[in-house]
Amino acid sequence: MQGSRRAPYRVRIGITAYGKAEWSAVERELAANAWYLAALLAGEMPEDIEEVFSGLDLSLFPGSGRELTMDCSCPDWEVPCKHLAAALYLLAESFDEDPFAIFAWRGREREDLLDNLQAARTDGPRGLDRAEETGVPLEECLDTYFALQAELPRRPLTHSRGEDLLAQLPAVDVEVRGAGLVALLGPLYSTLTRPSA
Repeated sequence: MQGSRRAPYRVRIGITAYGKAEWSAVERELAANAWYLAALLAGEMPEDIEEVFSGLDLSLFPGSGRELTMDCSCPDWEVPCKHLAAALYLLAESFDEDPFAIFAWRGREREDLLDNLQAARTDGPRGLDRAEETGVPLEECLDTYFALQAELPRRPLTHSRGEDLLAQLPAVDVEVRGAGLVALLGPLYSTLTRPSA
């Protein structure tokens, strides 16, 4: 950072980067969730990405200033000094412009993360490829091609009425003429799920 002197001050802000084991666990969790996987592969940062990290007893964002190491070559004794504060502001701005930069700060570059997620996505059973790998002609495995390979997770319904199905959706911040989307769709769901006479 440039201070009032001719030579610029040196500012350093650091945070603990996660190692291979931690990132491997994070990537497994992200790849296992279709919502996160699709968003990240599309170049978008899911708003609740921190939940994946906290579920693994990790934190993407620092919980307090004590998790950061900060120093500045200026003569001020206070930490953070005005130069560190300005650098933190610029760092936050850079995360706004490219949210994937926070991953790099924690030790995983954007391209490496996306490559690993892409690889995890394509490592599962693949029907045609599986038939080619085992040398079994496709026509001989058609009876199992569309068979369920594993039990699908069942998410129990928390509401018994059809119109309450909307209540299970994540919050949608959309309004039409001052009314929330869920409130607008509620009567329609009620009508569609009502038993016919």
